[in-house]
Amino acid sequence: MTTTLLVACVAERPRGATVRAGTLSAEGADIWYQTMGEGPPVIAVHGGPGLDHSYLLPGLEPLARDHELILYDQRGLGSSTATLDSASITMTRFLDDIEQLRSEVAGTERVTLLAHSWGSIPALLYAMRWPDRVEALILLSPVEPGQRYAQRTNEAQMARRSPADARAIDSIVATDAFTAGDQATVNELFFHVFRGTFADPSIADTAFHLHLTERTARQGRQVAALLMTPLAGLDFWAQLPSLHVPVLLVHGSEDPIPVEMVREMAAALPSARLEVIEGAGHFPFIEKPDEVFAAIRTFLEERDTAP
Repeated sequence: MTTTLLVACVAERPRGATVRAGTLSAEGADIWYQTMGEGPPVIAVHGGPGLDHSYLLPGLEPLARDHELILYDQRGLGSSTATLDSASITMTRFLDDIEQLRSEVAGTERVTLLAHSWGSIPALLYAMRWPDRVEALILLSPVEPGQRYAQRTNEAQMARRSPADARAIDSIVATDAFTAGDQATVNELFFHVFRGTFADPSIADTAFHLHLTERTARQGRQVAALLMTPLAGLDFWAQLPSLHVPVLLVHGSEDPIPVEMVREMAAALPSARLEVIEGAGHFPFIEKPDEVFAAIRTFLEERDTAP
C-alpha cells in the first residue's frame, strides 16, 4: 500500500498555536486529520460510531498549549472518505488508521491516545494490539467494554431526557429529511439526544458545538451499521487486566453511564487512575473544563517527565 501525506493548510490560531491539516491515504479510505500546538503528541479518538471530530472543538483545545493535539475523522465520516463496504469499514481498519496517524503524523514510537465516549473502544483495542506503541490512554466518559451495565445505562439516559427533548427526537426521526440524512436535521437530532446527558442541560444550549458534516449526516448510520453489526455482543472485560499501560479515566458524576462501571474498569486495569468530576455529565470537558484539564495535565506531566 502506498501512503501519501498531503498538507492542506498551515495557519496560526489567535494564541499562536500552529494548525496543520492533511490527508493520509489508507486501505480503502482517505483519512483527514488536523494537528494543533506543539509538544508530545496526543491523538484524539472521537465518539460515535457515526459521528466526527467536530464536537470535540473547541473543548479540547487547551491540550494544544503543551502538546501536539492530533484530531481526525474516522473513515467514511467528516472529511474522511471511505469505500462503504464490509471490507473497508471494520474495527481492524479503524485501528490501522490510528496506527498510521501515530507513524506518519505523530512520527513517534509511542503516542498518547485520548478517547471520548465510544472512542474508548477502538482506543483500548489499539492499546491491546500494540501496547508498545502507547505512551498512555486518557478515557473521557468511556463506554462499557461489554454489556454488564447496558440496561442501567439505557434506563439512566432515558430518565435524564426531558419531555421536550423526547418529543423533538420522535418528531425528527419521522421526517423525510432525517431519512435522507439532511445535515441540519441530523445535527438537530443529535443535539436533543445528547442534551440530556449533560448534568446541566442548559450548558448544552450555549456550549455544545455540534457541527457534523454533510458526509457524516448522510453516511453516519451506514458506517455505524457496517462497523458494529459484526461486533454485536463485543465484550472484552476479561482482557482489561492484560493491558499494562498507564490509563486515566475521567468520568462525570452525573453521566448516564454509571460511575460504578468506570470504577470497575479502573479496578480491572493494572495501571489506572480514576477522576470523578462532580457535577458533570457525559461531556465533562465542556461542563467542567478546569477540573478535567487539571487532571489530564497532571497525568500527562507525569508521563512526559518519566525516565
